[in-house]
Amino acid sequence: MPLLRKCIVALLALSFPHMMRGIALSQEIKPGVTPSFSSDEPVVTHHQVMIHGQTLAYTARAGFLSIRDEEQTLRARMFYVAYVLDRPADAPPRPLLFAWNGGPGSNASLLELAAIGPKRLNKGPGPSNPRKPAALVENEETWLQFADLVFVDPINTGYSYALTPQYLEDFLNDQGDADSIAEFIRLYRVHFALQTAPLYIMGESYGTFRAAGVADILAKRRIPLDGVVMLSAVLNFEELSSPDLLQVFLLPNYTATAFIQHRLSPDLEASLPKTVEQAQHWAGTEYLAALFAGDTLSAERRKAAAQKLAQFTGIPSETWEQANLRIEPDQFAVDVLGPGKLEFAGHYDTSQVGKLAHPGEPYNVSDDPSLDNGVSAVIYSYLRDELGWKTDAFYAGAFGGGYPSPASFRADWMSERWNRGMSYADRGAALADALAKNPRLRVFIAHGYFDLSTPFAGTEYTISHLGLSPDQRKRISFVRYEGGHAAYIAPAARKQFAKDVEAFIAAAPTEQ
Repeated sequence: MPLLRKCIVALLALSFPHMMRGIALSQEIKPGVTPSFSSDEPVVTHHQVMIHGQTLAYTARAGFLSIRDEEQTLRARMFYVAYVLDRPADAPPRPLLFAWNGGPGSNASLLELAAIGPKRLNKGPGPSNPRKPAALVENEETWLQFADLVFVDPINTGYSYALTPQYLEDFLNDQGDADSIAEFIRLYRVHFALQTAPLYIMGESYGTFRAAGVADILAKRRIPLDGVVMLSAVLNFEELSSPDLLQVFLLPNYTATAFIQHRLSPDLEASLPKTVEQAQHWAGTEYLAALFAGDTLSAERRKAAAQKLAQFTGIPSETWEQANLRIEPDQFAVDVLGPGKLEFAGHYDTSQVGKLAHPGEPYNVSDDPSLDNGVSAVIYSYLRDELGWKTDAFYAGAFGGGYPSPASFRADWMSERWNRGMSYADRGAALADALAKNPRLRVFIAHGYFDLSTPFAGTEYTISHLGLSPDQRKRISFVRYEGGHAAYIAPAARKQFAKDVEAFIAAAPTEQ
């Protein structure tokens, strides 16, 4: 399956719309009291978490906000979970960060319970067991230490839903999706009187594409946005659809994979960043020229390029020559582990290895070990038992599973229902527009080395071709972590990610 297709379809896609008419929880939870399902007032619970020897007291909100059009017609209801640090009433507002995942079709639970929320799933290596799910523990890397957090489920994910199938069509496209998130941010800030709080947004994977659109919409609405955090970014799907450019973008990630799988020579396994930089430089110069030469490439240059590819990937030069110097991610994930093995590297974290039933078995995203995070086994009990959100509705996520079952294969994945006819495949221009309109806006872009779905070289290429001024370019920073697509799954990366984002927020310019 081509990478562009994977970026849009394969990651965390979703199910048929589930109609949840009238489901809203209100009032503060009290022992023995069942909250009513009637308004946009959330369930409120109170908690404590011990972080590095310090107790943080916080308030959790779980609830809906209603999305209405200009005629005040109710179009949709968007579910969220928020965590607010308890502070004196006269304290200045803290930074407020809205976070969502990607897909399109993923709910926010992975970010909430594996990365930045106050509780974290303590899952070790190996497959998860839904009958014996991993325990939730206090997350010492929670971003609640430096910002109040709002985890948002886009329409048709989590508990968020549209009122009618006709309205749903307005949300299942790039523009309508981003517009609804921007409206949710406006609603939340008004609902809780937070218009003066420093404002940040965070997206992962397709959520970064969404974030660029949201940033531009907020700028046009004159809603001040201080920063955008992007993890595993993809800003221009059109660039990823170019076969030659895609191979150039992928080679550094291929090299990182060969590094972590110990398929490189000893001198290239001395330093991951240094080796990847060598591969990226060669990919953008000699490799790019060789690919662009096409049929005019001499046999001598072809052989030399294949030998260099073998050096950077551990895959024999003969294989590269036979493949015309281009190996798709599905095949690379098998070949990089060496001949004769019924295994493949996980596409979303190539440090993890999955099993093949037989040689030549096609890649199936549902069997990818790097997507087995265990969060789906605990999200219901967490929302019900700890946050008081008591409903039997389907919490829509990753791979469908709602009622009724689809009539065709994977038809309940939301990305299969996404209206690409309304797609704006380049969001780099939207990000550039937001930077131009808002001189305070800064952008933090992070990637994992071991990710075959959103290559960091592609994002860097997009940013470098936006025609930004030197000042605008200075407001964008890049970082790479030794992790996969959800880099925070790796403990060291999660810790560094939190430190880096805390520093990013702390470095916000003072008010003029």
